[in-house]
Amino acid sequence: MRTDAALDSLQKESYYALRALLRDNPLCLARVQQLLRHERRSADELRRRNLDLLYGSLRAATRRIGFYKNIKIDFTPSEAEHALAEFPIVTKDDLLSQPDRFYPGGGREHPWTIVGRTSGTSGTPLGLIRSLDSVIWENAFLRRHWYWSGFRPGMRRATLRGDVVVPVEQEQPPFWFYNRYNTQLIFSSRHLRGELLNSIADKIADYAPYLLQAYPSTVYELAVHLRAKDRFLNVRYIYTGSEMLYPFQRELIEERLRGRVVDFYGLAERTVFAGECEHGALHVNTDYSWVEIVDDAGRPTEGPGYLVGTTFYNHSMPLIRYRVDDQTQWQRGACACGRSYPLVERVEGRIGDAIFGTDGRRVSSAALTLPLRLVHRIRRAQVAQIHRDEWEIRVVPMAGFGEEQKRQLIDNIHKYVDPAVRLRIAEVSDIPRTAAGKYKWIVNECPPEERRAESPETVQ
Repeated sequence: MRTDAALDSLQKESYYALRALLRDNPLCLARVQQLLRHERRSADELRRRNLDLLYGSLRAATRRIGFYKNIKIDFTPSEAEHALAEFPIVTKDDLLSQPDRFYPGGGREHPWTIVGRTSGTSGTPLGLIRSLDSVIWENAFLRRHWYWSGFRPGMRRATLRGDVVVPVEQEQPPFWFYNRYNTQLIFSSRHLRGELLNSIADKIADYAPYLLQAYPSTVYELAVHLRAKDRFLNVRYIYTGSEMLYPFQRELIEERLRGRVVDFYGLAERTVFAGECEHGALHVNTDYSWVEIVDDAGRPTEGPGYLVGTTFYNHSMPLIRYRVDDQTQWQRGACACGRSYPLVERVEGRIGDAIFGTDGRRVSSAALTLPLRLVHRIRRAQVAQIHRDEWEIRVVPMAGFGEEQKRQLIDNIHKYVDPAVRLRIAEVSDIPRTAAGKYKWIVNECPPEERRAESPETVQ
C-alpha cells in the first residue's frame, strides 16, 4: 500500500510540475501583463487589434480546415468583419458528423497532438485540437481575470472542482493534494459528504487561500454544510464557472465563506470568455475571441440570442462562427470599472434536472462530464435517474460504439461519480429537444414516491 501511495504521489508531482512548466512560464506571465494593458485601451484601439486577430484566424481556417478551402482570402484585415459573413455558422453537430471536413488532417491525431475534450450541455464528447500557444494564452486570460480581484502569482489558491486527487472510496483524510508549483491546494469534490466535509472545511480554514476556484454546486454544498454546523470560513474571493450560478447559491456562499463570488463564463472550445469585474458586471473579453449574438435564423440581434464565437489564438484548429446553445444578450452602457469590454446579461442555457447519488447527495452536472468525455464514439448522451438508486445512460451512438465503450462508460461513472449506483446503457436514435430547442442532458424520471426529500433551494 505504501509503495502504491508513494507512486501515486510521484505521478501527481510530475503531472503538476509539467503542467506548471507548460502553462505558468515567463511567456504566460508576460502575456498577462499585455492583457492588463489591453483592458484600458479604447474600444476603437481594441477593435483594430482584434480585426488583425480575426483576419489571422480566417486565413488559418482556409489553409488548414477542409470545410473552408474554397473560401478566398481576398480581403484586408480591416475588412475581416464584413468577410466573416462568407463563413457559415457551425455547431457541435457539424464537427461530430463531419470530422474529415472540420478537423486538420481529416481528424487524424498524432502522439504529440494536444486534445482538449468537453461534453458540454448536451453530454456529447467532443475533442478539440489545440496548439501549445493557445494553451498558454488560455492560462493568461484566466490569470488576468484573477488580477481583477487582486490575486498575484505566489498567493495561496485552492481548487474545489472536478479534480480526482484521491480515490473515490477513500474514507480518511487527506482529501486533497498540494500542488507546490502553483501554491495550490486541490480538493476532491467527490468527498463532499457527511462528516468528511468537516475535514475539508478544517483544511481550507488552516490553508487560508486568497482565492478558491469551484463549481457553483461544489462550493454551495460546502456552504450548506457550514450553515448546518453554524460555521464560517474566510476566503476573500470565490471564482465560479462551468455551471449555472444561481442567486440563492451566491448568497449563501458569500455568507458562509465571508468572501465575494466572482463568476465567469468560458468554453472548452475557446470561443467565448466573459468574466465578472469588481462591480459584478459580466464583460465579454473581446481580445479573446470574436463574439456575436444571433437569433434563431443566424442574424445579429440586440435581443436574447445564441452565442457565436470565432477563436483568435488556436490556429491548429480554428473554430469559425461556432454556435453554442447558451443564450444571452448585449447590455447597453459602460461599466463603472472603466474597462472597454462590452457587457452581456447573465448567460442562460446550461439546463438539467437534479439527480441524486446513492448517498442522497445531488450530483453536479460538471461531475458527470468527465466520465462521458472519456468515452469516444458518442454523438449525444443523456443521464436519467429512473429509480432512487438507478440511472439510465441514453446514448446516440456513432460508428464504432459497442460493448467496450459501454463497459468503459459504466466503469467511469462508478470510478469518478458513484461506485454504488446501478447503471444501464440504452442506445437511442435521438434525444428529443425541449420546447426551447435545447437538450436537457440530465433528467430526473424517478417515480414521485421514490424521490429524495429536497429543500426548495436544491430544486433549482
